Amino acid sequence: MKNPRAAPVTLTLAKSLIALAAPLVVACSDGKQPAAAHCGAGSPVSGVVAANVGADTGGSARFVPEGLEVSARPGLNSVFNVIALTLRPGSNGAELYAAVRNDGDVLACNASFSVELRGQDDQILGAGISGLMSRHFYRLTDGSDTVAGCVAPGEVTKVAIQSLSLDASIADVQRAVYQSNYWANLGVAAIEGVSVTGVHAVTRSSGVAYTGTLVNGLDLPLSDPTVAVFPVNALGRPLGVAYGGSADVLAPCGTWDFETSPVGEAGVGYDAYPMGGP
Repeated sequence: MKNPRAAPVTLTLAKSLIALAAPLVVACSDGKQPAAAHCGAGSPVSGVVAANVGADTGGSARFVPEGLEVSARPGLNSVFNVIALTLRPGSNGAELYAAVRNDGDVLACNASFSVELRGQDDQILGAGISGLMSRHFYRLTDGSDTVAGCVAPGEVTKVAIQSLSLDASIADVQRAVYQSNYWANLGVAAIEGVSVTGVHAVTRSSGVAYTGTLVNGLDLPLSDPTVAVFPVNALGRPLGVAYGGSADVLAPCGTWDFETSPVGEAGVGYDAYPMGGP
């Protein structure tokens, strides 16, 4: 018999990445796995920025800075491949944003993504790690009630690595070498999870922000809901990320109307993810 009071779900992330996952709070009355709630949540969100928002197009490049070589680390990368990437200076160091596709044939759960920035003679100038965003959620069928965010074969997701320490200028970076890790071959059952709907780009004095609604499709309470919205150019290259977060606890089928932080470059569209944030 499990404690009927709320207790935290354990996400299957590596210890170094646990802080990247938004915490879930669950309540169970017995040893059975609860069924997914059906809240009429919207579909995962991608959209086009309205012309009257005055968004920058973000250019037509797939990799920025121009001439940057982007490659997987031989022998150590997994099913994920970078299809677009932005490396740019930020207020607290270099920032890297990437569109990453699952080119394998496995469901990859709670994936991490790491990168090394290399200069002349392949010298490592900086490195960073983060978690890949997830829109689809599963519960392990081993009786642990563990919830995992997973990326399906063929699906494109996003990653943000901010405050990236760099021992040189971005102009000195010649290569970005990446690798990823994930959990696979798990016994899992799909659940409705957490979704984002009704996203709109809105003009604010300091840039473009995003509003929308996050829906708790779990049949369990959700604590500290967060959302991440990536502005993209016409090729799907992420230009940055806007975060929104709340200290609320959402009941099953509960909703949270959010507004994110602003971004300076809104591109021509956006991709929104639940439970993404710092």
